[in-house]
Amino acid sequence: MTEDRSLSQFDVVKESPREGLTQPPCHEAMPIAAANDVNEQPNKDSEDVAFCGEPFADNGELLSSLSPLLFSMKLFGLYFHRQDRRRRPTDDPEWNQATATTGRAWNKLRVYATVVLVILWLNTVRFAWVFTSSDHFGATLLLKIALFTWCVLIAIFQTTYYYASHTGKLLNVLTTLPVTRDCIRKTHRAAVSLITAVVWITLVGDIAGAAYVFFKSDEEYNFILAPFVTYIYVPQDNITVAKTIAYILYILLFPSFFFSHSMSLVLVYIFYSQFRALKKNFRRFLGEGGQFSGDLSWFRRRHQTLSRAVRKVDGFMRLSNVAGFVCHISNIIVLLYSIVFYPESTSTYRSRLTYWFWMLGNINGLLFSASAGVIVNHMVRMCVFTACLHFSNKTCF
Repeated sequence: MTEDRSLSQFDVVKESPREGLTQPPCHEAMPIAAANDVNEQPNKDSEDVAFCGEPFADNGELLSSLSPLLFSMKLFGLYFHRQDRRRRPTDDPEWNQATATTGRAWNKLRVYATVVLVILWLNTVRFAWVFTSSDHFGATLLLKIALFTWCVLIAIFQTTYYYASHTGKLLNVLTTLPVTRDCIRKTHRAAVSLITAVVWITLVGDIAGAAYVFFKSDEEYNFILAPFVTYIYVPQDNITVAKTIAYILYILLFPSFFFSHSMSLVLVYIFYSQFRALKKNFRRFLGEGGQFSGDLSWFRRRHQTLSRAVRKVDGFMRLSNVAGFVCHISNIIVLLYSIVFYPESTSTYRSRLTYWFWMLGNINGLLFSASAGVIVNHMVRMCVFTACLHFSNKTCF
């Protein structure tokens, strides 16, 4: 039994001066201490600053690299953090000493996020009033169903990231997960390009398209003003006021949709790159005859650290991912059924624009939801498969 002192950055083992962490033979399962978690503070006396020659980034660098995305999420109530007033929040790139001392910045962000969350759920309840007793099965009813499920999905997205911010799980992963500096640079470029070149441009285009649907569409689509028109009579002179109120509530749906999916994709990219680097380094230590020349405990601890971080993220993202997949695929089926079997859904230019706008939006959302889970699951399985393939007669993993 040889003493293993090559602990990774976030594998913390509290031991007495006379005790050490011993490494069992490769055929035995290596015990992992209870303190070995992604949210534990590293032991400076026994931590490694690099993995296989690749230096880890400093604490807070990953969070700083995502500042453009996090700032955009703050604007729409999707992100806030609970500061500890007893210490300086060095892990926040937007820390302000004047506001952090009194805690006002945290209170304002949290209150604002709470207000946005309540508004989105009230908007979902409001949209339930689009259904009336005079509805019959047809293109209009199918469109109502698709729009209502969309509102429910957006409220779930908002709730997911409110929960992640309130519990501190999102901030915890972004500040304690050990990632390489190469990952920091690529993540920053991806976040900036994703926000500036894709999300904001698409967001502006969708808001403009929604304005056309609200103010220029036919009267048959006035049900989107519910409960006005559907249950509350509105004179024709005041219909523009009702459309303006409904439009303001309506445009809140798009930022939650795009920025929630953006953060999900960024997290997926981070885990994808780190699992891929782990797999690459693992194969580098394999000889032509299958002999492993490195320290297997490094790879085991690194894999477990990343896997625990994936479980932590999955704790607040699984509901939104499942809801997104189910909602988008059901809406695609409903809208496609309406387009194929009800000619009135595409009989005019405005109706075609409306139905295909929502069809493409749901297809886009389905790609986001499906890819987020598939990519991470693929990399985790490939890392485990690679290890088991070369050590099939041992139980190191």
